[in-house]
Amino acid sequence: MKQNPGLAEKISVVIMAGGRGERFWPRSRAGRPKQFTDLTGQGSMLYLTYNRALKLVPPQRIFVVTGAEYREITGECLPELPPENIIIEPEGRNTAPCIGLAAVTLEQRLPGSTMVVLPADHLIRDEDLFAGTLLQAAGLAGETGGLVTVGIRPDRPETGYGYLRIGKPASTGDGKTAYRVGSFVEKPDPVKARQYLEDGGYLWNAGIFVWKVGAVLEEFRNHLPGIYEGLQEIRRHLDTEDYNEVLQRIYPCLDKISIDYGVMEKSDRVYTVPGEFYWDDVGTWMSLERIFRTGNNGNVFRGKVASLDTENSIIDSGGRMIAAIGVKDMVIVETDDVTFVCHKNEIGRIRELLEELRRLNMEEYL
Repeated sequence: MKQNPGLAEKISVVIMAGGRGERFWPRSRAGRPKQFTDLTGQGSMLYLTYNRALKLVPPQRIFVVTGAEYREITGECLPELPPENIIIEPEGRNTAPCIGLAAVTLEQRLPGSTMVVLPADHLIRDEDLFAGTLLQAAGLAGETGGLVTVGIRPDRPETGYGYLRIGKPASTGDGKTAYRVGSFVEKPDPVKARQYLEDGGYLWNAGIFVWKVGAVLEEFRNHLPGIYEGLQEIRRHLDTEDYNEVLQRIYPCLDKISIDYGVMEKSDRVYTVPGEFYWDDVGTWMSLERIFRTGNNGNVFRGKVASLDTENSIIDSGGRMIAAIGVKDMVIVETDDVTFVCHKNEIGRIRELLEELRRLNMEEYL
């Protein structure tokens, strides 16, 4: 596949930034979710994603999809982003409607675009390699008319990610590696995760997508016709006085479904380009053990922390000093109004705890 010199001029980047980030509670809150929070000491996750996108396109070709309640904070995080490039979802309907809304917006405003879809809350290093991988994926999408997803080569038997089974090599002509996707694989148990790692024929599904706008909308029409018709009705009113009324009326009625289930797993033109860069979805507090070097006792401390005989623990202070003695395998997080204490083995129950807060009428702590 020969690189098209005008390829980058056709790329538009869509950043999905509408999630609640509940698994990072209490640092991630309803008023300021994970993507607007500095979890790595380098700036908000959204800001870092935006900066990576700038390696491909100017601000005018970057779009952020988020909720109405986050319009202002998005503008604060990204002051160079044109305000009209903030696409508002009336409510969260999972990734398929989110991506579809962005696709019809691009189809109207920047016809012929190659659409790069990035989650707002991932950590990526080797950013030049990342940009080169996306350009390769964009070239493949243009040449084949396919839906391209970036897969990450696993370096551990991870049970928290979905996987892609590699299919036949895709002919690119430039010596770079690309494949058909054989199948999408659900999050495995530890035994299967170890098998996938040893097999070498599986990639982590990173949720990073590249395709021609027209190609993905064709697949919406084929596999999600109800969503497709609703999106086309919304598109017909883009940049008109009644757009908001139509959006508010139609969007909440669209099926709540992920792009993986709704489109990718059903399409017969899905490809993957392996990404060799460092990637982490920063999904839970346990991610910090991978992102930061642990101390001699396997601890990750952020902020003001003093400890004695503390092992394999994550302690994150938002201001006040946290002092710990004899603590082992714990997650302790302090914010202005919440102190969270949890054994690592129970970290997956945060959403249960948030439901308990709702039951106790303590929504102000969400």
